Amino acid sequence: MSTSTSTRTVTAHDDKRSVTVIVTDTVAASPEAIWGILSDDFLEVSTWARGVNTSKANPETPTGINGSAHGGRVCDVDGLGVTDERITAYDATQRTLTYSVSAEKQPFFVKSMSSTWLVQPGSDKNSAVVTLTLEAHTKGLFGGIGRMPLRPMLSKGAPALLRDLKVRAEK
Repeated sequence: MSTSTSTRTVTAHDDKRSVTVIVTDTVAASPEAIWGILSDDFLEVSTWARGVNTSKANPETPTGINGSAHGGRVCDVDGLGVTDERITAYDATQRTLTYSVSAEKQPFFVKSMSSTWLVQPGSDKNSAVVTLTLEAHTKGLFGGIGRMPLRPMLSKGAPALLRDLKVRAEK
């Protein structure tokens, strides 16, 4: 059960070829604890994110970048099937982590998808402001049309994923 006072905001926007959803919330846990879940325990996402049935190291990315402990992961995700997730940006000092997502059941008009987590200090040492940005870039004739169903899907998925992290971190 979440005990923190929420300051959650959700922003969604799209242009001709992409959809971006940004969700921010305050979590009643230290930035270090949250960063540990996202970074050190990157492979353990299936233990806290609903809809992620399994997660393990991605054999295609055996080493991390910029000091990350992991290079990527492979997950079995409800609705997406098997995903290939690869860390593309990592900064432990700024507590920011970006990874690309390629999914078995990804719509054909989606060129690329990515997730970025940012963990910042909150109002005290036992709180943090966490921001999750989901981006999907589309392609081809159907890409422009496909943005319409992508926006509500990402607008629903991003807050749910951040809520799951919040529940895990506030245990």
